[in-house]
Amino acid sequence: MGEPEGGLMRAATPYQTLDGSFVTELVRPERGGSRNVSVAEAVVQPGQSTRRHVHRESDEVYFVLSGEGVVTLGAKSYAVEPGSCLFLPAGEAHSACCDGPEALKILCLCAPPYTHEQTTFCD
Repeated sequence: MGEPEGGLMRAATPYQTLDGSFVTELVRPERGGSRNVSVAEAVVQPGQSTRRHVHRESDEVYFVLSGEGVVTLGAKSYAVEPGSCLFLPAGEAHSACCDGPEALKILCLCAPPYTHEQTTFCD
């Protein structure tokens, strides 16, 4: 892989992930972006939750763009709304639930970049 170039990144086509959310990848190493971080928008529909899971290698940051819900991290649960920011350390089980009337949209940043292979489900 060559050196990443800075500049405008086009969003990829959204897809449903194994945790149940719909994800639009924004920055990925494979798409010419950063080698050190991945950025995606995750959407959880009203009344839905993601499967509880762990990223073995990646720290993750959630920044809530819109909607309301609850993020569970380890044994703690946090009510979230637009502007909420959570740090999810590698190895810590987590999930997100949309309990409001509109979709919960979360900007997800992972370092090192997210991969399906380093994600384990807790159920």
